[in-house]
Formats: sequence, C-alpha cells, structure tokens
Amino acid sequence: MKRILISLTLVSALSINLVACESSGSNETTASASIEASDVVDAQVTTEPTTKQSTKSPEEVNEAQETGAYDVAQLEVVDPDGKASTISGFMKEGIPVPYVDVVEYMNKVYDTANVFSLSSQGSGVYKISNAKGNMTVDTVKDTLHSDKIEQFLYNDQRLNPTDDTEYVYEHIIATDYRKDPYALDIDLSNYGIDIIEEDGKVYFPLTTAADFTGVSYLNTVYYDNKIYLNYSSDKPSVNWEDYFNKEVRDAGEIAYTYGELCFVMDNIYGNAPHCILAESIRDKGFDATLESYSDETRQVKELLNSDKTVDLLFGTIILSTMLYDGGHTDLSTDILTDLDGTTAFAELGRIVKEEPDNIRTVLYRKWYGDYISKMEAKMIIKEYGSEFDKYQAVFDEETEEGQRYRYYEFDDTGIFVYTNYDDNAVRNFKKALDLAKEHGMKNFIFDDSDNGGGSTESCMYMLNAVTKDKRDEFYYESAMTGNATYEKLDYDMDQDGKFEGDDEDFDYGFNYAVMCSQGSFSSGNLFPCLCKEAGIPIIGEKSAGGTCNLVFFKMNQGVQYSASAFRVFNYQNGGNVEAGVSPDYDITKKNTDGTTDYSDFRNFKLLDQIVDDHYGT
Repeated sequence: MKRILISLTLVSALSINLVACESSGSNETTASASIEASDVVDAQVTTEPTTKQSTKSPEEVNEAQETGAYDVAQLEVVDPDGKASTISGFMKEGIPVPYVDVVEYMNKVYDTANVFSLSSQGSGVYKISNAKGNMTVDTVKDTLHSDKIEQFLYNDQRLNPTDDTEYVYEHIIATDYRKDPYALDIDLSNYGIDIIEEDGKVYFPLTTAADFTGVSYLNTVYYDNKIYLNYSSDKPSVNWEDYFNKEVRDAGEIAYTYGELCFVMDNIYGNAPHCILAESIRDKGFDATLESYSDETRQVKELLNSDKTVDLLFGTIILSTMLYDGGHTDLSTDILTDLDGTTAFAELGRIVKEEPDNIRTVLYRKWYGDYISKMEAKMIIKEYGSEFDKYQAVFDEETEEGQRYRYYEFDDTGIFVYTNYDDNAVRNFKKALDLAKEHGMKNFIFDDSDNGGGSTESCMYMLNAVTKDKRDEFYYESAMTGNATYEKLDYDMDQDGKFEGDDEDFDYGFNYAVMCSQGSFSSGNLFPCLCKEAGIPIIGEKSAGGTCNLVFFKMNQGVQYSASAFRVFNYQNGGNVEAGVSPDYDITKKNTDGTTDYSDFRNFKLLDQIVDDHYGT
C-alpha cells in the first residue's frame, strides 16, 4: 500500500518546465473543458480504438494449431537477483512482447510453495489450479473465469513465510471471504488480447501475464530478446529507454499497448474515489470514459493511439494527472525521470516551449500545472520538520533509504515520529514503547502526520499493539470482483523471533493518540482511520485517504507505472477508508496566504495537554 510521493526535486523540475513555457512568450490562458477536435495541432491519429471484439473464430484457432503456426522456443528469463532461467514462449506478428507459457510464468513469480498446474477440459478449455483455487481459461473465446479469484491469485509469498521473508514481525496466514464470493469473468477479446493454445499449453502475452499477476509484486521488461523480472518498484538494469529514440510506433504495438491499459483499468484498477474519472471508469469502462467524459479525455485517447512516439509521452503524462488519486496512481514519473535525453522526450520539450497553442502543450500545461499545485500543498507539512530541533530526541534513526524514526518525551508523554510503515518502523516503535515504559510515561502519541504509507501488515502490527481487542485481521474489497475479503495475520509482538502465540498479553497500558494530516496517505491514512474506529483520539487535520494497494506495472515498452489496484481497504465494520478520518482535535491554523499552518503539530506542550484532558489524567 506504499506510495512514495514525488520528490521535491522532481516538482521543482516540473515547475521549471512550466516556467520555461511561460518564458516563451505564450499566452498563459489554459483551455476550457471543451476543446474541439479541429483545434488539434500536429497531433494526427492514425489508429482506430482497439477495444472492439476480437474477430478470431474457433475455426481460425484450430487452423493455427493444426498448422503449427507458433514456433515455441526457450526464452531467457533474468530474475531480480540476476539469475538466469528459461520459459517456453514465442513471438506473434504484430505483438511487441513474447507470448509465454502462463503456468510456467506464474510458477516463477509466486513462491515455490504455491505450485500452479494445468489440466485440459477439452475444446480449447483449460483449468489452472493451485492449492487455494483455480481459474478456467477458454483459448477459443479468450475468456477467464474463477469462482474465487482472490484465493487463487492473492497467493503471495508471505502466505508461507520463510526465513528470508520481507516481513519479519508479521505474517499473513490465511485469506478468506466475509460473505459468499462473486465469480470473476473477463473477456480478453474485448481488449484485442488473444490467448493461444499450443501443444497442450496456454500462452498469454508477457505483459498481460505480468499485469494479471501484479499482486505478486513482480513485473517484467522485455528487452534485447530477454525477459527481466523486477520486484515491485525496482528498475531493471537494461536500456529500455531505446524505444523512445524512434519517432514512429508500429500499428500492432499501438493496439496492444492501449488494449492492455484498458484491461488493467477495467479489471485491476481500484477506482479510488479521489480520482475524478474513477466513478465513470467503474460504471462505463476505461475506453468509454476517455471517449465520453470530456473533449480533453477524448484528446488523450487519441494521443495514446497515435503513431507518434512523442504523442504516447504526452498522452501518458496528461492521463496520469487525470487519474491522480493522492499518490498511488502515477503513470508519468518514469517518463519524467528516466527519459531525458531520448528523442521523443526532447521533442516533447520542444513542442511545449515552441508551440504554445498546440493542443498537446495546452493540455500538458493545464493538467500538470494543477498536479504540481496539489503536490506542493501536500508537502507543506514537511516544512515544519525543523520545529523538532527545539526538542532533544531520545533517539533519532535514519536508514540508508532516507526513512527517519524519532522518539521524544515531554512531561509524561512520549511521541513517536515516523514517515512510513515497514519492519524498521515496527522495530523502532517497539523500542519507543520500551523506553516510554522505562521512563514512566503515561501517554504515547503516534506522529503519523508526514507518513506516505508502506506495509499494511506493519500498520496492523502497530494497531494490534494499542487496541484492547486483538486485531489479527484486516479487511478489504477485491478490486477485481467487489468481494468482501479479509486476511488473517500472525504477529511476533515481542519481537523474539518466534510466532508462538506467546504475545497475547502484549499491553503497555498507555493512553494512546494519533496525529495525522493531509500528509497521511495510504497506510498513513489507514492507521488513524482504524485507530479512530477503535476509540483512540485523533489530533491534527483530516487525513488524505488512499484506500488501495499500491501495485507497480510496466507497459510493454518498459515504462513503469503505479496504480491503486487489487485491494480496496475497509473499516472493520464496513466501508472503505478513502474519505480519510477527521480529527477529534483540529490543531491547524491558516496563514495569511491561505496555506495551512502546522506549527502546533510540533507544540509538545499542547499535545501533552490534549491527551491529558482527553483521558482525564
């Protein structure tokens, strides 16, 4: 559920880019919501929308199989640690990535304890199974069906924890439903995606296989005839940027790229309500939303389907800002940070600077200018970090990755300040609790006000530590089906390295409170929401929302993007946490320029008094 907010450096760079537009002498008036197609300058589109029904017939499928149309070979796969192996696959004309044996692929990206197998059901229909469930694949109709897709697919490596698992202090031990589940049915032909049967095996396009199993936190890049697997947000050590040194895109690549994006947005995207397009995407579908929501979204669709590589960059950047949901869904950071120096990116910069009336420039400046303003507003809380300098920290730890954990004491109140949720946060949290107990503190405050999120499991560990009722389950709706689902956790609360159930009496007995703000997003939002549900007072301002898993995908060209996907997190008693939580004690003030004054977030005397008064101590 982690979203690393765009850096101040990147915001500054974007601001400079926009200022550069201003210095060109252009008119700063932005376009209205109504832009006629005739206003497009140098943005011709040569490709028709690709979400129409597939024209493949069963006879054509059978003919291809009988003639041995696909030359299956062993393709090289490089895992995140650089270890090479192979997978069965082949290239298909017009598709920019290889087709891969989907069962082989799933057995590579999931933990070895979760083995997937294939069985034929006849007439081109196959069943893929594992210990938790199954999925039926019809290679003639290009359809997928699963009665319990969450059990089948949400099988990540933490279900069978090992010594090298990422999460040391908490493990997922079960996934189940809160009520009878809905089945999943997807018709991939709606997106122009063809499933192929060959010699008793089932083949998916590589990017489709990777996106569908994105909950495994692995994605792929196909480059120089090799498949590179990458964990989560890791960047591959390959020069995938080469694609953007060409001016024109192939028709097959255009169709597959757009169809694949539609598939993800229709079936995996979480439709976070903070996104202005979310409701329409949920009700109409992604392609229909771009076509009908506004003239501007229709222009974006045309850019995404253009044969000009620079238009793909324009369309992706503008679409990213339209999908803004607070931080999870971001299609543009890779483009803006990694493609500088490529031919397409240089052309984008030239158009923005030299062609102020070009529709691409108009949309870019309008939507990205608005995005920068939102990001700068979210970062105001960071400016008050220097206020901590007037207090002496009991401990102050910073990791190599820049995550910082601090613990302060004022009177009888301990204050734990942290910026993310992971095992380092859990370890330092336990350290702060022990020190607070040793030093005779009565109150304990979580300063979650500048927290962009992280591990939901680590968040739940901390919640379990401070609530009277043991919280060993967290709840969500499946973005794929709407199923009400939960995952059951086991904790090593005393951090002795043993999951033995010997932590039942883990209770420090403090009066707890949580601080949050518009800088509290994702798990940084989930924690105060669930704490308030448990009766713990909230101090600060309303949290920022962020209700879904953060999942990283890669387009077939190698462009990485992130999206709210797969899981939509809920309160224990129902309803998602997207709206954020309002504080019991609002301590914000307004500056004369209308910005928020967070100085009282660092007023330890005030915080100590609020908690004392709330608990009557």
